[in-house]
Amino acid sequence: MVDEIRALPIEKANPTVAHAHNLLGSYTKMDLILRSNLHFRMIQTRLTPMLGSLTGPMENEVKYALDHHFPSSQSWTAIKPYHTVLGLVARTSARVFVGLPLCRIFVSVCFMRLFPTWTHPVLSKLMPSIWKGHDYIRQSQKLLVPEILHRKELLASGKLARETQNTLLSWMIDCASGSESDPSHLAHLEIVISLAAIHTSQMNAVHVLYDLCAHSECLEEIRQEIREASQKEGGWQKTSYAQLRKLDSFMKESQRFNPPSMLSYHRVMQGNHVLSDGTVLPTGAHICMPVNAIQMDPEVTAAPEIFDGFRYYKQRRNPGEGHLHQFATTEKHILNFGHGKYACPGRFFASLEIKVILARLIMNYDFKFVNGQGRPSNLRAHEFLFPNPDAELLIRSRGPHVKSPF
Repeated sequence: MVDEIRALPIEKANPTVAHAHNLLGSYTKMDLILRSNLHFRMIQTRLTPMLGSLTGPMENEVKYALDHHFPSSQSWTAIKPYHTVLGLVARTSARVFVGLPLCRIFVSVCFMRLFPTWTHPVLSKLMPSIWKGHDYIRQSQKLLVPEILHRKELLASGKLARETQNTLLSWMIDCASGSESDPSHLAHLEIVISLAAIHTSQMNAVHVLYDLCAHSECLEEIRQEIREASQKEGGWQKTSYAQLRKLDSFMKESQRFNPPSMLSYHRVMQGNHVLSDGTVLPTGAHICMPVNAIQMDPEVTAAPEIFDGFRYYKQRRNPGEGHLHQFATTEKHILNFGHGKYACPGRFFASLEIKVILARLIMNYDFKFVNGQGRPSNLRAHEFLFPNPDAELLIRSRGPHVKSPF
């Protein structure tokens, strides 16, 4: 069925309309994605091909943040990973594109979806989280519009610095056409990208930290993999992340147990369609796939109830499968990022960003749960899954003798 729906053109089954609907776009102002796909095009054609040149700036930002804002003590110190990692992801992302994490959008969406759609016009006018979300957009436009106008002038005169050129904002300015080039429109798109990129990468990274504490038997093997990549001829390089197959596998297994959403592969039907088994998909129907149920099916995943951090590492060692089963690759049974032409275009950036952050954290720090406590339970709102924002981990520096990969 996934392959059948994948083959349908956007004129028949539209994923963008579905995403706008899920985010209550007309109330949260996320319906901007219905008017322009500039951000999608820029991520596909500019950001992803440029990831190699962006790795160094991202590493520098992570190093600076950890050196200046993380505990340096070799005694155990309590942190709240949800908030701490959010700061790391936001700073790292900001080196590539300008953005603010709009987590309040999710508060609004989750609350409003408890009520019938006919109540939404009234609720949207009464909810403080909606007001604050709109205020974030206004403030970001106030901040970014002058910068966008300034960059336009520099681009036109050929004076824009190379480092500033290699940002998503500058790429959008350069490639926007017609109404897309309006500075307020471009600033608004940055907020959409921030919501998608920063918040979801943060949640993935937090889940991995919790799961590393719960499955500490995997931690030393991942550290050894990072050491080996660092010790190869030429030292640590931007290509070293591709060698972290055990870390990649652990990230993917963590996401299997903690998907950002229990549902994915959303489409809104733009016309009637009959599947090969006779199922009728009528015009206007919102269809999706049960991600978690599929991945927990024994016919899809062997012993699905067991957390095996190196499950996909072992699968990639099978002949002809070395390029498969990666965190950022999609398959018809692995739909966290969607599948096919309209799969999440930012998944490669997210994969790299999470690895940059985790590689430094794993090598420089020890982690454990607060005494007597196990892995914090996730929070669930509708189909969305969140790591507990109030949960704590104990962290300590491994000392100055430990060699960081970067």
